[in-house]
Amino acid sequence: MDFYHGSAVAGLTELKPFASPYSHSDEARVYLTLKKQLAIHYIWNTGKYPIKTPMLHVRQDGVLVFQEMFEDALEYFYKGLSGYVYRCAGEYNTHDQSGAAFCVTSSTPVAVVDCTPVDDVYDRVLSYEKKGRFIYEKYKDLPPYRHDIIRGIIVRSIKKDDLFNNPQHPNYIFYQLKYPQYWREAEVLYKNGLL
Repeated sequence: MDFYHGSAVAGLTELKPFASPYSHSDEARVYLTLKKQLAIHYIWNTGKYPIKTPMLHVRQDGVLVFQEMFEDALEYFYKGLSGYVYRCAGEYNTHDQSGAAFCVTSSTPVAVVDCTPVDDVYDRVLSYEKKGRFIYEKYKDLPPYRHDIIRGIIVRSIKKDDLFNNPQHPNYIFYQLKYPQYWREAEVLYKNGLL
């Protein structure tokens, strides 16, 4: 069976298990997906932002929905970014704790069969919209209750990662830049012992 892995790194012949401090698992794993389209979203500029947060929901019919959590998030993460989708073959276990639908993992290295270059991830992602396989939910078009949900997610994340006492965490600066209002609200709660 074919599986796919998106990466900004060129020339890989083998995918090695890796444990990120920001992943859903403490174990070193190779993450693969059954969907080539989904793998494209995991081509990521870790120098710009080390936490892979593609804001995706995969519907039961396989259509990917990108749910912007801040204005122009899709463009911010993907415009001008190039990378590769690596195809691998084999049998792997599904990984329910991965946080991504259609995801499988391997705790051992995985051989690469071949590779498809992606010149601009943003353009490639939007090409699926024209085919009816991608829905782009823009932040500015979301109803107010969805903004409230996003606020809750960000405030809980600030608390969970103890960001007011952890300036080395990548979200410390990122949240201040992308969620300034939610950061200020969380700061008021924190200063008053409510967070």
